[in-house]
Amino acid sequence: MATPLTLALDMNVLNHLGIGLYSSAPAVLTELVANAWDAEASNVTIHIAKDQHQIIIQDDGHGMNAEESQAKFLTVGYARREKEGTDKSPIKKRPVMGRKGIGKLSMFSLAERIDIYTCDGKGPIVSGAIDVGALQAKIKEGKPYTLEPADTTLTPSLKHGTALVLRGITRDIGRTPNYLIERIARRFAVLGESHDFRVVVNEHPIGLLDRGYHDSIQFLWCLDTATEVEVSALATNLAIAGGSVCKRTLSGAVDPTDPRMSVRGYIATVDRPKKLRSMDANLNQISVFARGRIFQEDILGEIGNSKVFNNYLVGEVHADFLDDDQIDRATASREAIKHDDPRYVALRAFIARALNQIEHDWDEWRRALGYDKSEEPNAAIAEWLAQIKNPLERKLADRLMTSISNTRLGNDEDETRRQKSHLYRSAIVGFEKLRAREQLDRLEHVHDVLSPEFAGIFASITDLEETYYHDITRSRLEVIERFERIVADEELEKVAQIYLFHNLWLLDPTWGRVTGSEESEKILTDELRKIDPDNTEGARLDITFRTGSGKCVIVELKRPGVRVPFEVLLAQGRKYRHAVTQWILEHPDAFGFHGNVPPIDLFFLVSKSPAVSEGDEKSLAAYNGQVLTYQGLISNARKAYGEYIEVHATTSRIDALISKL
Repeated sequence: MATPLTLALDMNVLNHLGIGLYSSAPAVLTELVANAWDAEASNVTIHIAKDQHQIIIQDDGHGMNAEESQAKFLTVGYARREKEGTDKSPIKKRPVMGRKGIGKLSMFSLAERIDIYTCDGKGPIVSGAIDVGALQAKIKEGKPYTLEPADTTLTPSLKHGTALVLRGITRDIGRTPNYLIERIARRFAVLGESHDFRVVVNEHPIGLLDRGYHDSIQFLWCLDTATEVEVSALATNLAIAGGSVCKRTLSGAVDPTDPRMSVRGYIATVDRPKKLRSMDANLNQISVFARGRIFQEDILGEIGNSKVFNNYLVGEVHADFLDDDQIDRATASREAIKHDDPRYVALRAFIARALNQIEHDWDEWRRALGYDKSEEPNAAIAEWLAQIKNPLERKLADRLMTSISNTRLGNDEDETRRQKSHLYRSAIVGFEKLRAREQLDRLEHVHDVLSPEFAGIFASITDLEETYYHDITRSRLEVIERFERIVADEELEKVAQIYLFHNLWLLDPTWGRVTGSEESEKILTDELRKIDPDNTEGARLDITFRTGSGKCVIVELKRPGVRVPFEVLLAQGRKYRHAVTQWILEHPDAFGFHGNVPPIDLFFLVSKSPAVSEGDEKSLAAYNGQVLTYQGLISNARKAYGEYIEVHATTSRIDALISKL
């Protein structure tokens, strides 16, 4: 009678290296496919039940007899390379992927029960089943777990190899089998006939194209000639610039003094970042492979820069030197690398250097291809560039416009186009400002103030000033229009507070915003009690503000729809001034007043003007106070800025051009 198969391990091992270590179905299946590779299988089939509650994975590898099953498969921590004294498989001489001997524990994180069937081709099928709940109970008792009989109704046909039936799936494995197909394809580089290793999921043979991005590759950089041939055949939409395909082969030497420290693979870019998003996955990464399987899912995020072109990158780098010695550089789950390892540090530095070259090529190729033809402002940009006669200046301007065209501003295409229009406009105005400054530097060489050169300098400055003021005026009118749309809103007080806080020019067109000197909703309870002991509520000032001229401005917003008697406003104004004065004296460092009380202006913003007499107006004026209505505020501001737009209907050259953007 055959000796029963047993499994013995510690609960911490099960929890930390099995159930708690593997976070997804693709990670688990990666371990099982890697085991099939190490077992010299040529074919691996994975079948996912329609209800996704069962997965069967079967290979035609060398399989195991009962003794080998107990000694290798059911012995946690069986370090194959160390035990067998080689990192190559015995017949096909494959580089062995496994190292720690704990990958089989991954199954316990995915299924409630695992039925195991294996055959070495010389004897009968060896089988057994592991019930994860029963296994945990035995571990708590401190006893080995004896495998249960496998389900005979599921016994596969095995000449040699291993089959695993995972039942009672405990994790979401994706909406469709395609989810697993894509992820397995991205985790292995040894799939297909050329490696004699075929993996099929629900009758779909997995190939490199299943990674889902090759047809989106626009530019390609390869680190070896073999990869260049392979990937060029898959990347059928490579761009052509200047009559040449946009691809280049770079050196793969990580350390030129050590031939072992070299890499294979490629780095590529797509024409649009959104093409690197598929089925909720972010493909904007450079993966590191060793021995044909994923070793670090993404190294791009560790390079340490936030350049725009990084958003277009995808690729894989094969660094077998990370796993070719006695040092185990992988984390326990084998999904990442120990980042302080010297070899990994050297690889990271190599990729950073490669990306510098890639960025240069990317920029040149993008400019050679011209601007994105789907963007509307290109006619205006071309018109502006045509006006720049100096070749050096035009090259710089062209580079600036290309950078904007290539900029990623989010996932919403409409919002991206709108934001880019603003960027183009700002960039053109800024570039013209720089050009004007360069002309000013040459003023000392101009001796005739009537010369065309001199007139051109001042014409460009005037042109620029007109453009700047048009921009300011238009933006302020937009705020006014938004204010008008919400004038009847019940939340007008709060909305007005937000708008006024950032746009105090609504009160006085001569005011701009003094950054860092504003405060909103300051509570002056203590100060108010000193001048009015009976007051228990304090004073809530909606906005306090120091203008550039050193004034302190107080704005009090009265609730819309409520008419406040003038005497109430006057009394509040008196108390507010005194309370603010007291606060400034007690906080001499605030606002840079240095303890000196500045002039204080007081504004009451109301829905309906209170009835006032001539004497009332004089009393309020004595406190530098004004009463304004919401509607009056909007009307006055619109009138002030509208008159400017009407008078300056003829725009400047630059403004006329950028208005087309």
